[in-house]
Amino acid sequence: MQIMFKLFGLTAFACVLLSACNLGSIPPSANSAPSNAPNVRLGATSESAPPSPSAAAENTAAPVAPAESTASYPYACGSDDAASSARQVAARVDIDYAQKAASVDQLISFKNREDDPLESIVLDVQSNQWDGSFVLNELLVDEAPAYHELDANRLEIPLAMALPPGCAIEIEIRFRLLPDVIRDGMRAFRGFFGYSPRQLNLAHFLPNVAARINGEWRIHSPARIGEQIVYDVADWRVEVHVQDATDDLKLAASGEIKELEPGLWRVELRQSRDFALSLSEKFQLHEGLSASGVDVAVYTLRDSQAGVNINGKNSASHVLAITIQALELFERLFGKYPRDRLVVVQGDFPDGMEFTGLVFVGSAWFAQFDGTAYNYLTLVSVHEIAHQWWYALVGNDAALHPWLDEALATYSEYLFIEAHYPADKNWWWTFRVASYLPKGDVDSKVYEFNTFREYINAIYLRGVQMLHNLRQDIGDEQFFQLLRSYAEIGSGQVVDPKSFWALLPAEQAPLTIETRHEFLRDPGVDSLFALAAGADS
Repeated sequence: MQIMFKLFGLTAFACVLLSACNLGSIPPSANSAPSNAPNVRLGATSESAPPSPSAAAENTAAPVAPAESTASYPYACGSDDAASSARQVAARVDIDYAQKAASVDQLISFKNREDDPLESIVLDVQSNQWDGSFVLNELLVDEAPAYHELDANRLEIPLAMALPPGCAIEIEIRFRLLPDVIRDGMRAFRGFFGYSPRQLNLAHFLPNVAARINGEWRIHSPARIGEQIVYDVADWRVEVHVQDATDDLKLAASGEIKELEPGLWRVELRQSRDFALSLSEKFQLHEGLSASGVDVAVYTLRDSQAGVNINGKNSASHVLAITIQALELFERLFGKYPRDRLVVVQGDFPDGMEFTGLVFVGSAWFAQFDGTAYNYLTLVSVHEIAHQWWYALVGNDAALHPWLDEALATYSEYLFIEAHYPADKNWWWTFRVASYLPKGDVDSKVYEFNTFREYINAIYLRGVQMLHNLRQDIGDEQFFQLLRSYAEIGSGQVVDPKSFWALLPAEQAPLTIETRHEFLRDPGVDSLFALAAGADS
């Protein structure tokens, strides 16, 4: 849409196209499992069921009937720049900080890199999970109104003319965001899209073209427990304009940030699964540099205990130190961190949450910091940093195969303790795993659990038991080679468990039979191996 290019100066960016996690580590108590807050619009609890309907008619712009659509769809076709993402997002986000609301003008450019034409485009609109949070004002295709259907987090646009292979489409959407206050229960765990008296968090807030897997749009109904997101990578260029805030306001975001003028920033983030930011007038910034040259920025809230010395140590400096340690360790074990910056933000919501190049760590863990490494401030921080490999780098379907990122991120906690506090490995196993007596199948789907604790026990904790047994089955050298290979082949992709298990050499398959049968409901990955010596028959 030329209007937005002229307004925001984003022409060059758009033209490029043409060439979890809630850790859920709260100790067992009567209040451990979050309740289902009434304002969360939940989908059906199986991946085969249709998404739940959007609650209010005002949440969608009045669609234009297909026969009345004025779009001519003169698609741009031609050469392709493989270094750029098929998804390009340019946006202007105007935020009223006092009102905790935003207006967004967004352009999505998408190139069909499949072999077949696409009859429709589906957008993933995570911010429409909650009543009143997302108000769609206008949707244009080729600068003209286009028929569309918005149903919870799924927005489908049937195309009057199929999008041929090698051709690009441009979709402009204008909408308003009204995130809710961070509250108790289930909604609190979604505080990455919400606000507290001292912080506004906007994550999973910009719609994008849904992931395409095996020729289908992959988008799931919102999950009551856990996550259901599946994202392909995109290139983002976002201008953030904030009004009605004091001069103390700071923006926390990943990517390349340029402050154009007071209250106006431009953020560029390439090859990213998401775009997230946090704003606060209370932020204090703590910075450091890893051995490999990665800038590490930790944003804490200065009117909390994050700035108080406890047992001679400061929680903010502790998080900065362990972030650098974890980053350096995981680069050695899994492969290079693919970005220049890593941002950690103290969030006024439980546990933590991962995004590309940015992670949230809950304020409760800062407040409970005891001056040692033996606490959830350490473990949650390390867990979320590990997600920079197991989510941001290697994508997976968080609804159908949540263990692929959550079990690996949790086991990465153990690897951190093993490397930096080797005498206390048993402490980690007791504190983090054994005390919960975990049960459940590691390969369960998020829709199969009745409580948050059941989900954590099966996916996270049984998952780390499985990975540790796998390590013992094949030995350290082969195990870490497996992780490095998985990070390499999955980089920038959305993979499934077959991609993980198929990396085991045929001679190692028999060694893992007992482990797979103990932890997996469906251990039948044997067909992926060239069966050796009658393995697993």
